Amino acid sequence: MRRWRLLLALFVSAVLICIAGTQACAQTRASDYVAQYSVSAYQGENRGQIDIECNIRAKWAVPKIGVLKIEIYQSDGRYVTAIQGTTSNGLLSPKSSLAHIVTYTYKGVPGTTYYAKVTLCAGTNSDYDVRNVQTQKVTAPY
Repeated sequence: MRRWRLLLALFVSAVLICIAGTQACAQTRASDYVAQYSVSAYQGENRGQIDIECNIRAKWAVPKIGVLKIEIYQSDGRYVTAIQGTTSNGLLSPKSSLAHIVTYTYKGVPGTTYYAKVTLCAGTNSDYDVRNVQTQKVTAPY
């Protein structure tokens, strides 16, 4: 009887260790869809313009790829505006694609310094990976 209790206790312990290990691995898994991505901001050619260049590449062609959202902030952290990504504004690819590169031009106040928080995505319409990137600070030209 004592032997059975010991075996049962060992078996239950082993099962619990396996479950805990599986949960830890599931939280740190690699991306299913995203292969590479980058975002950068720089001064535009015209007065007050900030250009935000977004580049995302998937591991294979996916139906949803591009920019979900761009949030613009002033250098002191004050929220300015948000732009939702759609196929009509070009931030999301209109068709299944391996990669999407887009430059969004924000028209700000000349001399004001801005940065952006960009949310990129790649995957299916119901299951996609998201990457959040913050750009460097850029001053809108006079």
